[in-house]
Amino acid sequence: MADGHNTLQFSKPENVPDFDTYPVSRTLKTVRSEGRAVYVAWSDGTEHRYHAELLRENAPEAETTHPVTREQVINLLDLPKDVSAIDARITADGLLEVSWNWGNPTCFDPGWLSALAPGAEAFSLPERQVWTDGMRVPRFAARDVEDTVEGFEAFCTALHVWGAAIVEGLPATETTIETFPRKIGPIRDTNFGMFFDVINKPDADSNAYTTLGLPLHTDLPTREYMPGLQFLHCLQNDAQGGESTLADARRIGEALKTHDKDAFDTLATLPITFANTAKTTDYRVDAPFFEVDASGKVTGSRWATWLRGPFKGSFEDTDALYSALRKVFALGISPEMMVTERLNAGDMLAFDNRRVLHGRNAYDLSTGGRHLRGCYLEREELESRLRIIAREKRRAASL
Repeated sequence: MADGHNTLQFSKPENVPDFDTYPVSRTLKTVRSEGRAVYVAWSDGTEHRYHAELLRENAPEAETTHPVTREQVINLLDLPKDVSAIDARITADGLLEVSWNWGNPTCFDPGWLSALAPGAEAFSLPERQVWTDGMRVPRFAARDVEDTVEGFEAFCTALHVWGAAIVEGLPATETTIETFPRKIGPIRDTNFGMFFDVINKPDADSNAYTTLGLPLHTDLPTREYMPGLQFLHCLQNDAQGGESTLADARRIGEALKTHDKDAFDTLATLPITFANTAKTTDYRVDAPFFEVDASGKVTGSRWATWLRGPFKGSFEDTDALYSALRKVFALGISPEMMVTERLNAGDMLAFDNRRVLHGRNAYDLSTGGRHLRGCYLEREELESRLRIIAREKRRAASL
C-alpha cells in the first residue's frame, strides 16, 4: 500500500503478461466456462465474456509469456483451432484459473481482466480536444517541467490533448533543442538534418529560411510517414513581426464537414500528390488531404498550400479537388480558426505536426533578429511516454 489509508489492491508482477501494474478495484464473484468463452461475474454486479484464444495466448505463465522480456513465446498456430475452456474456478488468492483442452491450466489476475473489459481505461490516453474560440496554447514554466514529475506530466498531457504546448524560460542556447525533446523520445532525422535552424539564409532551400510570412501548413507532408511532433526553440526574436500562427486541422475539418460535406469527403478520400523536389532529393506521396479515423473524425492533415504536384485524377475529380482546397484554405485563415503566439528567447513551442498547422508572420530584419532551432519526434513517442508515466504512477501507488 502507498499509505495506511489506501485499501486498493494491485496486481502482482507474476500474475500479468506485461510490465504494468493493475489496480484490483473489484473481485471475481462467480466464473464459468462455455467452450470458446469464459464468463466472469464481478463483485460490482457486471459480467463480461472473454474469448478463449485471447486468454490462452496471453497467459502470464512461462510457457506462454517469457518471464524476463514479457513477450509471448507461444505462437498462435501452436494452439489448436478449437482451443476451449473446459473448466474455470476462482483460486484462494482471487485469481481466475482456467483449464483448457490443450496445455496446462493458467491463471489470470482480476486487475488485468478488468483492464480488458469493454469501456476500460487502463490502456487509454487522455482524449484529444478540438480547439474552440479563444483558444490559447497552454504555457508551462521550464523549472516546473524540468524539475518535477507533475510538471512534466502536465506538459506532455497538454501536448497530447491540445496538440500544442509552450515551455517558457529554457536556456536560450543552441544545445537546448538537442536535450529537452529527448525527455520524450528519440529525435527523427530528415533531409533538413537532425536539427535545423529557422533563420534567414542567403542560400535558402525553403521559404522558412527567409523573412517571408509563411501560410499555415504541416511540415513534410511529402513523406510517407509525416513527422508526428515538431519542437521549435526560440534563441532570438526581437524583430518586428515574426509571430507564430497556429490552427487546429481537426477543428477546420469538422467545420468544413458541417458546412460542405461534399468538399470534406473529397479531401478525405481522393489522393493528392504531395511533392518536394530539390537538387538532391525527390519526395512524393499520394494521400488524401485529411486523415480520418474509423468513425470519420478528423485526426490530422497533410496541409500544404504549396508542395503539391499535378493531380492525377479525372477532370471531374481535379475540378472537385481545386474547389474543395479553395474552401478549406479560406476556412483555415479565418480569424476564428487562427491562434497567434509570440515566442520570446528561451521559449520552446511543441506541437503535433500531423494535426496542428503552423506558420508565421513576415518579419523585418532591420528591426532585429529572429532565430529558431527545431527538430522532429514521432507522435508515438509522446504516447509511449504518457503510458509509462501512468504505469509508474500505478506502480508507486502499489508500494
